[in-house]
Amino acid sequence: MSRQSFSWQIRHPAMTLLEVMLALAILGGSVALIGELARTSFHNARIARDLVQAELLAESILAKIRLGIIEMEPVFDAPVGSAYTNNPADIVVDTHAVSDGSTSEVLWLYSIELMSVENDFADFFGDYLIEIAVTVRQNISDERRSVICRLVRWIALEPETEETE
Repeated sequence: MSRQSFSWQIRHPAMTLLEVMLALAILGGSVALIGELARTSFHNARIARDLVQAELLAESILAKIRLGIIEMEPVFDAPVGSAYTNNPADIVVDTHAVSDGSTSEVLWLYSIELMSVENDFADFFGDYLIEIAVTVRQNISDERRSVICRLVRWIALEPETEETE
């Protein structure tokens, strides 16, 4: 037999073009999927960080109300820094990266709502049980990215007694 008659029976262990293209397609799809998972995880981590920060600020404001450091009166969209200092220049600010690579200041705002509680406890507490709701939110233009935390506490007030002379 001649050498040419055996050439069709010898298989080379190399991959075909179709196998290479299929492997590249699988690799490209998996890289795109991993990239999307990383982007989603960074987005969720930012939201979790902002929610925790908003909750801590709201709890701090509620504690200051209960201690009498902040007066128990309705407030709407006051800078969070004003709850901590008397100097408006000392506003608590957080920064985050903007899509163009720069950073932007995020201002936290808070609101306080006061409501009297009318329910089964009214017989026990009378008119001295109030509901205090503190809402802390980010002051950013994109409402989809804004984080809001609302905490509600019921506080029993001491009845004011009239002094007799």
